[in-house]
Amino acid sequence: ATGSTSGSGAGVLDFLSYVGGLPGFSHLRLLFVGLGRLLQRTGLLSLVLPVADLLLLTPLRLLGFLAPPPRESAAEAAARFTAEFEELHGETHPRFFRGSCSEALSRARREAKFCLVYLHSAAHPAAASTCDELIANALFAAFVDENFVFWVADDATADGRAVRQALRPRELPTLVVLAQAEGAGRGRGAQALAQVAGVRLRDVDGTVAALSETLQTWAPLLEEAREELTARAVDRAIIQEQASEYERALAEDQAREEAEVAAAAAAEEAERAAAEAAEAAEAEAAGALREGG
Repeated sequence: ATGSTSGSGAGVLDFLSYVGGLPGFSHLRLLFVGLGRLLQRTGLLSLVLPVADLLLLTPLRLLGFLAPPPRESAAEAAARFTAEFEELHGETHPRFFRGSCSEALSRARREAKFCLVYLHSAAHPAAASTCDELIANALFAAFVDENFVFWVADDATADGRAVRQALRPRELPTLVVLAQAEGAGRGRGAQALAQVAGVRLRDVDGTVAALSETLQTWAPLLEEAREELTARAVDRAIIQEQASEYERALAEDQAREEAEVAAAAAAEEAERAAAEAAEAAEAEAAGALREGG
């Protein structure tokens, strides 16, 4: 299922490459690869890899034989989950938010929406069917995109595990509607408004109806958020208008000063020209008198 083997799978490949490079161990590497393919076809790979990572790969990393796996950012984890989901279940799905849970909650607050968190564990037997029947359903995807910011708490990521521990769901898979208080992060300080879990998720219409009922129940909270957004927008508009008025007044003052400077320069130039003309006239008159004398 989606997101099950990325971290451990990369570590296993590193280990196989290391073993395969040792003298006489190429056949052992082929045996491991064949076993891995068998486990993948039977669906047991997602259960075996975490145990292998804990018991085999982690000690090898500590001893320096294997490099530690690179840390994956929240956006990278979301992009990876999206790619894996679309490969397995198709391109129809809600917009998976590419970031951390706290960032998704902040986005939801800015858009006056709730955050809908999908708690996903690829090792769970119902994970694949939930992705196929619910998450990849066009009706569900359209409804979620219109009303929520959708974030996946994938058990394969540290952020996903932290959010799952904070929310403590009764069962998996689970959808949780969250509303965030100012300054909350990683689920702490966020209020869980409703949950839809387990077999209820098999009923797409029932899930949409339950989420719609949650939206109606908590509509005053959303209205308060919209009013806050409107008030902030009005404040920004007033500040922008004041800034524009200041810039206009500043431009007018500058234009007036430039006009005054230009007028003074023109008057000075006219005065200088008149003085030069008077001097020329006096010189001409003096010359005429000398010639007449």
